Amino acid sequence: MDSRRRIFTVLCGVLLVSALVLAGCGEEPRDREVASALVWSSVGGPGAGVEIPLGENRVLCHNFAVAGVAQGELFVNGAFANRMANPDPAATKFNTELTFQADTPGAYRLECVVIDQGGLTARSKEVTVFVTGEVPTPTTAVEIPTATPTSTEVPTATSTGVPTDTPTSTGVPTNTPTSTATPTHTPTSTPTTPPQPPSINYFHANGTPGSTTVNAGAVVNLSFEWQRVSEGYLDPGNIPMACPAMPCTYEVIPPATTTYTLRAVGPGGQTTAQVTVVVIPGDTTGPSIARWAVSPALIYWDQYDSCTPREVTVNAYNITDPSGVSGVKVVYRMKNGSWQAKSMNQVQTGMWSATIGPNDLELSLNPPVTVGATAPGTNSLECSVQAFDSVGNQSQTEVRTVTVQYRSCRVT
Repeated sequence: MDSRRRIFTVLCGVLLVSALVLAGCGEEPRDREVASALVWSSVGGPGAGVEIPLGENRVLCHNFAVAGVAQGELFVNGAFANRMANPDPAATKFNTELTFQADTPGAYRLECVVIDQGGLTARSKEVTVFVTGEVPTPTTAVEIPTATPTSTEVPTATSTGVPTDTPTSTGVPTNTPTSTATPTHTPTSTPTTPPQPPSINYFHANGTPGSTTVNAGAVVNLSFEWQRVSEGYLDPGNIPMACPAMPCTYEVIPPATTTYTLRAVGPGGQTTAQVTVVVIPGDTTGPSIARWAVSPALIYWDQYDSCTPREVTVNAYNITDPSGVSGVKVVYRMKNGSWQAKSMNQVQTGMWSATIGPNDLELSLNPPVTVGATAPGTNSLECSVQAFDSVGNQSQTEVRTVTVQYRSCRVT
């Protein structure tokens, strides 16, 4: 009867352990420590307080990440022990068994760590297990010294018999005992492999390693690829670099020549890489106007627009700019009138032209001059040339003056 009870008790214990392990493989283990709603990890087995043997042991880790699990890691007593990369990094769940070596009896603290594709990490709650057993004591062979007689004489047989060890002519017995003792067990120790540092496969600016040259205001595409990285930063600015998938890209507009440093941080340490973007100062001045002219120096105006000469011609020559000339205007006004602008046309290479007539004068001031038969009015037209380049810069000439007189030129 006692034997049956013992068998029943053992079976119940086996079923209970199996149930605990299966419960640890559920969708969301109760003992996980949530770093955020995005990632978590938990120890699925062995359970807390379980006794495990000396030597190599396996730990089941449950890992979850919304952005996809990159890898799972195992820490024992706060130190890195093992890791395994997820063969399907896009998967949100990744359960893995990781091994560690227990060389001495005692309490061991187990932690599972998950790292997602963007470098976000989470640690499980600690689970303490107990390693039991005795560390084998190695035995060493004890050599028995060869018996060497003190006398070189051959002993004479007596009534008590002849000795079994008969010395030779050299005085050394022919029957020399040898050591037969061998060690019963030689313990082995597997050192823990330290984690490898992160590596940056490449770091380029516009696809070029080292340095590249751009114009001021240009967008620069920084691209890189790295491995074994839990978090990364871009300097200057200490900008976090989240990289859910390789290769990674990031756009910058350097205000001046800048050296960018990429820092990759992981369990094995830190690695950096640099690229320099040389910025060429942009075009900050307006177009160059070599010369310009306005003629004639005197025009007439009357309300019937029948006097001559009655319009001014403005010409500008050799207008150039590194960014290209986008337009040329003549700006003008009658004295005491409002400023007006009129586009100039490119009539030939390097030459721009426009005319200012009676209707243009009236846009500035109406009537442009004083009307009176006894006292003919006199006024002046002021004008200059403006030029614009393709990046928004502007230049303008000095103001020149044309005399405008009133004359009644009506034909009856």
